[in-house]
Amino acid sequence: MQGRGNSLMLLPPTLAAGETLDVEVLNIVVRQMWMNEVWREMNINGYFSVSWKDRRLKWDLGEWKTDVLNIKSYGRLWVPDINSDKHQTSAQAGEYTQYQNILVKNNGNVTARLEYKIQAHCEIDYTNFPDDHKYCCFNLKSSLYPHYIKYFLIRGENGIDTKHVRTNWHIENAVIKQVQDDDDRKAQVLNMCLTVKRRSTTLRIELTIPMMVSSLFVVIAPFFGTFKDQLNIKLFAILIQLLSFTNLASKTPQVGFGDTVPNIYVFYVFTLATSVISLLLTLIISAMSRIQRKFPPAHRYTLLASVLNTNLCCGSEPGAVTDGTSGKDNNSDWLQIHVAINNIASFFILLAYSIGITIILCT
Repeated sequence: MQGRGNSLMLLPPTLAAGETLDVEVLNIVVRQMWMNEVWREMNINGYFSVSWKDRRLKWDLGEWKTDVLNIKSYGRLWVPDINSDKHQTSAQAGEYTQYQNILVKNNGNVTARLEYKIQAHCEIDYTNFPDDHKYCCFNLKSSLYPHYIKYFLIRGENGIDTKHVRTNWHIENAVIKQVQDDDDRKAQVLNMCLTVKRRSTTLRIELTIPMMVSSLFVVIAPFFGTFKDQLNIKLFAILIQLLSFTNLASKTPQVGFGDTVPNIYVFYVFTLATSVISLLLTLIISAMSRIQRKFPPAHRYTLLASVLNTNLCCGSEPGAVTDGTSGKDNNSDWLQIHVAINNIASFFILLAYSIGITIILCT
């Protein structure tokens, strides 16, 4: 009896040549997740519900008046050694797998809950930062009996329960597969992969609202009136954008984004570049409007400028003061032409900015 007890604790049901142990994965639950951004590792906590047959645990109901045994300590019964494929270093990383709630029926069927805490390596896509995606995978396998234990997924590859997970990440997809071990093609491995997306609506609002407001200042600057007012508005908008850039840099992961350029950085750079170009154009047109000219502009240009400025209702400048030495001062007509040029340039900048932002948001 002592020897039989030791075999129940130490040895699998059978080790006959060619025989295997079918381990059925009944249910998979993910309960907690938290991310290590520096090492690109996702800590995942949950459990597997597994079942297998052990013919040594069959008994007659006439002899034993119960059909179920509840085993409190898994050390008193042999269980499949399903561990992380990083078994040699898993203890240092705080990983573990542990059996609990072991139930044995009189027909030799054993069910148990395999608790796990695993560090999954993640590939990170920062394209939509701060709503970035992470593709995290880890493997579970037997290190003592890799050829003996075979896995069967009762609920299929998509049978992972993530309804009760507590995390600030949204799980978009969860898949578990039964695959061959890369190091031993005869051995099976449970490969579990999660696709998660960061939940950071407030952070996205914090990063985008200042840039959107400042870009609005730039494109509607002609409605503020004189060239001086427009230049001041655009300088203020660029100041907001530089401060927003500083805030964005403080939210960047410690290890950066690698080769990926997030869309929000493209949005920031495009908005800042548009603002600077708009500022330079207004500055140049304003400087040209102050040049004293002795000849009048073509009459058709004066009429066209007057129509544009009147219909656009923007870019009004104070009338030029005549010196009394000429019947008509030409500077007023030239000023209206330059105002019209600035309005047209502002319209094309608005059009280009709208198209650019649409392309950035759609990619």
